[in-house]
Amino acid sequence: MHLKKAVAAFLASTALAIALLIPRAGLAADPDPDPASYPALSTQQMGHVRHMINLANQLDGDFSLMGETDPVYYMNFHAYQFQIAFAQYALATTHYHYTPAHRDLYQNASARLIQRMIYKDVWDYWAHVSKFDLTDRTEIEAGMEAMTTYTEDDWYGWIDPNIKKNIMYSGHLLQMVGLHQNLFDDNRYEEPGALTFRFAPVEYGQGPIEMKYDFNRLTKVIANQFEEDHYRGIECERNAVYAECNQHPILGLMSYDLENGTELSVKVRKEFKKVMQKRNYIDPETNTTMYFMKVKEDEVVPATYAWADGWNGHAQHVWDKEYIESIYPDQKERYFPSLLRGWPFENMGWGVSFDFGFFALLASEVGDTDTVQTMIDYADAHFEPTWKDGGYYYPHTRFYIYNFFRDWLGYIHNVGPLTGNVLVGFASINPKDGLWEIYNRPWEKSHFADPFISDIDYLEASVTQAVFDREKDALVVTLVAGPVASSTVSFTVRQLGTDKTYALLKDGAYLGDISKGGPLPPGTSWQEDGSLLITTALRESHSFVIKANQ
Repeated sequence: MHLKKAVAAFLASTALAIALLIPRAGLAADPDPDPASYPALSTQQMGHVRHMINLANQLDGDFSLMGETDPVYYMNFHAYQFQIAFAQYALATTHYHYTPAHRDLYQNASARLIQRMIYKDVWDYWAHVSKFDLTDRTEIEAGMEAMTTYTEDDWYGWIDPNIKKNIMYSGHLLQMVGLHQNLFDDNRYEEPGALTFRFAPVEYGQGPIEMKYDFNRLTKVIANQFEEDHYRGIECERNAVYAECNQHPILGLMSYDLENGTELSVKVRKEFKKVMQKRNYIDPETNTTMYFMKVKEDEVVPATYAWADGWNGHAQHVWDKEYIESIYPDQKERYFPSLLRGWPFENMGWGVSFDFGFFALLASEVGDTDTVQTMIDYADAHFEPTWKDGGYYYPHTRFYIYNFFRDWLGYIHNVGPLTGNVLVGFASINPKDGLWEIYNRPWEKSHFADPFISDIDYLEASVTQAVFDREKDALVVTLVAGPVASSTVSFTVRQLGTDKTYALLKDGAYLGDISKGGPLPPGTSWQEDGSLLITTALRESHSFVIKANQ
């Protein structure tokens, strides 16, 4: 009898000890790490991300929602290439700052955007635009400009969009490819011919003209052009160098240097900055970026455009942080609050939509959160925000190419596709130093060996945060319902340590331990490739923590 009592007492005390050591399912567990302490996308930010991914996933030749491009006489900033490039930069920022442990969605979208970038409808404008010297510009009605001066040479234009000039295209392509390789450790664009451009036959019966590039060749072509013109910058249009367009190839060279151990960007940054200062690409009196430089005349055309300062500043901030932040207050004072409201029916000029979008992006990069929020609130109030297929954007206005006037109350309603599809969303997502950190605090190779999630149905669920905290040896993931309702959603966890035991928590409640060979919590299972499958209901937001037991 005494033996039975002793055994019962021992079992009771053991059960109590176990209960104290291991939280029971449904009770709050150790809040460290707390998902709330990591950056997460809001519903609206996730909507912007989804819209840009939706644009990436359109079929080749489908540019619906992206406005009109007529490249025969000139090409403007609404062009497909800028929407595609800035969408990739925005998604890169999202992945780096909010979802570094969710790769496949962003890697696939990035590759898809690069594929769209080299589709003929995006770049074959150069065969037409390269016929003109567009620096002889004449103001015409409604704040627009006439640009119709033919060059005497190269009457039929050029076909290859990368080999010379046209940095407003090739520079973005270089930045896109470099970002892709750095963020995903994906070397596909180093393969010869990985970037192949196909131009329609010049005559019937001929095959298409093919121009084969890869990351290495594109880098060398661009680096050589900087050197050949003594670092004044590479022309966008014939005879015109824009400061902002030359920032993007510099960032592309920085990515190439990171991957290959070279120092191409170091010399370009040093020498280009010398020219910028000597020739007043940014006027030291006004702190505003030039319109462009006429190459043949060696003449800088000054300007005061919010779009030029915003465009140039957000990118130059990556490699010239202190300088850009020092001139930003003067730029903000110049453009605010007129970017929002002014005299009724005032003609704001052809750049009004770009002014808004690019300056919002600069404000986000330098960390002026109050201005960013003010501009987002303004866009939400006046730009007719729209939800479509789970994406959130501001549709371009019907006459965005022609109507640059304020309304009768003095508000601006003009929205072009670049600002409405990408720039405002990019600004809302981008944290302070958003791009700066990507280039100056790049991930080490060990990042790609960390645990991460994949294989989430894009229509059924959105991942608003996915972070692996190496110090805490914990993976933090938050899911919200996608645009298509589903009773359950699953995701795969990869690269968990095979020799470790992990605690699984859902919304702070302990569900059980995960280990090879041990019993698994409900809703989890090992897959044949060694990854872990987690299935959950998703009627509301859920946060998961998978933390290694110490």
